[in-house]
Amino acid sequence: MHVWLRNEPLNSCAINYPISHHINANTLRKTVNYAKNKGASGYPKIEYSIWRYIACNKISIPEHLAWMYFESFYAMSNYGNQRCIEFDIEINKCKSKEEQEKIKDCKRVDLYQFILHLYIQQFYTIDLKSSIMSREEWPVNRSDGNDRKKSKGTDELNFINFVTKNFDEIISLFSFDKTINQNDIVSEEIQQALNFILEGSVDNYQTILPFSQLLKQSSVQSKMNDGKMYVKNLVIFLKNYIEMNPFGLNSCLRNGKRITATYLGGSMDPKKYGKIITNANSAPKNDFIVFVSQVLKQTLVDNSQTFLNCGLYIDKCLSSNIYILQSLRSCSIKKCKKSLLFVGPTQRTVTVDNCNDCTIVSICRRIIIRNCSMCNFYLLTPTSPILLTGCDNIKFAPYNSTYPGIEEDALTAGISDMINLWDKPIVVTQNQSLIGLHWSLMNPSEFQVISVPIETEIKQQPSSNELINKANVTE
Repeated sequence: MHVWLRNEPLNSCAINYPISHHINANTLRKTVNYAKNKGASGYPKIEYSIWRYIACNKISIPEHLAWMYFESFYAMSNYGNQRCIEFDIEINKCKSKEEQEKIKDCKRVDLYQFILHLYIQQFYTIDLKSSIMSREEWPVNRSDGNDRKKSKGTDELNFINFVTKNFDEIISLFSFDKTINQNDIVSEEIQQALNFILEGSVDNYQTILPFSQLLKQSSVQSKMNDGKMYVKNLVIFLKNYIEMNPFGLNSCLRNGKRITATYLGGSMDPKKYGKIITNANSAPKNDFIVFVSQVLKQTLVDNSQTFLNCGLYIDKCLSSNIYILQSLRSCSIKKCKKSLLFVGPTQRTVTVDNCNDCTIVSICRRIIIRNCSMCNFYLLTPTSPILLTGCDNIKFAPYNSTYPGIEEDALTAGISDMINLWDKPIVVTQNQSLIGLHWSLMNPSEFQVISVPIETEIKQQPSSNELINKANVTE
């Protein structure tokens, strides 16, 4: 039997920034109890209005950050892309901020899983010396991304360690008392909440089961003392059987299949083509990865089904133009320099980390930027861009390109052109004096429409240019 941590909570839902020190196991436990006391508006699903009150009045989190954490989880929840588009349209129709807040206040998410979402944000704040847990093997200084020189699998290994070391505390988040008895039964409701971060298989990865269903399998129950879901039994089971995600990035790099893409220019040296690896042949359709790395002085264009709905990783590309013309599930861009990176409409999060002198063109639900300098972002996004630490000379502009079928791909990703918050970035920093110093809106005179180099001529239909027509830069 096998159990592992799901990819999405870490790759698409985490903000990758140290969460407020006010958010900890104790305050999250109080949040659960407060929400339950609010009746149907707080439990089993919590309305944003309840969370906003707790965040702003009890935990001292700014309102824009309270919405950021809530919305990031809401977008990932299984409500469907159409629901996201309907929400964007509702917001766009509002004539005042008060009307927008009323619509936001009614949005609901699963309380227990939302609490887990908040809890795992602590993964980015752990420090071996300062942690009150004093746990061994914990990663040091997770908040500093500049000094990390680690393997692709290190984050996943550290996340496994974080969850297993704190599993008792995770279970205690849903109890009235912060102390939890090892002989307490883990309720069905808590087991279902753990589906947010855990899944597994009992038939050698042929069937992927949510964690709560995995625990019902006879082969798993036979491993439990007396067949009971005691806390102690669950902790032992998890520590004995948890493993690296068989469909994660580390596994993809070790066992994935190398593929070729279309190169339209650049050096003819195959060594400069870099490598493109995917685990689409083994991973579930909604959980496969494509890894593009070390493309050097090339123009790469791909609109094949290989990339459709994938989790895309672009890593260490230099002086290249990369165009991925498909709707994506998520996208991570790291350590690229002097490159143009055009990624198709992305259902969840685009993360850009440690890039220099790059141009990123993206339609996405959310974009998170960290440790980047001298980068231009041409965006269509219904949420405010999130600017984290280590950024300098970042310029924002509205979306500036098109390709055949882009409207259909955007709808597939659950993104409408009715609302675009490209010009309203949120700077997440503990030093308020830095807000506004390291970013700016692009001067209209610098704005460029980027053409996609494809072999067949783009038909200049009105619908194909609609996204650009709506992307007029405001003076």
